[in-house]
Amino acid sequence: MSARRLADLDRPERRRAMAASVVRCVLSTAAILVLYYFLPLNGGRPDAAALIRLGIGAVVFVAVMLLELRRILRADLPQLRAVETLVVTFAFFLALFASAYVSLSHLSPGSFTEPVNRTAGLYFAIVTLGTVGYGDIAPTSDFARILVSVQVLIDLVFLAFLLRLVIDLTRLTLHRDQPP
Repeated sequence: MSARRLADLDRPERRRAMAASVVRCVLSTAAILVLYYFLPLNGGRPDAAALIRLGIGAVVFVAVMLLELRRILRADLPQLRAVETLVVTFAFFLALFASAYVSLSHLSPGSFTEPVNRTAGLYFAIVTLGTVGYGDIAPTSDFARILVSVQVLIDLVFLAFLLRLVIDLTRLTLHRDQPP
């Protein structure tokens, strides 16, 4: 089966496809948030445990991202699959850093200006991604500052790289069956 463009679908079929895509995005994001709120994030040595969790999370993140990118290449509607990939990847990315912040806050309470629970960790990761920094939560330890700096740098590269990769894979998928 060759990949189809959204514009090639009739209106009812396009609406059904888009509705199904929205449902998959909502369910995927909900699953990531449920895992984030229920996985244990405390225990272990300060700093090392946060790094280990972040490392494990990074490996799982890369695996999920590769799986999602493969799904774009095999998708019947790669444009919708690309949007789903971005949603899942961003949700997972934010949950990964939020987990590291929560873990670090539990392991080393003076790492931030106030205790970081799961909701505050997610909020802080989102605010850091947006580089707006409201100032209510700020890193105070060197390790926390390094972790936040790493997220900011990855955010910049991640956004540009992921968007470019998803766009290129979508184009490749749409044009692979066309004659040169």
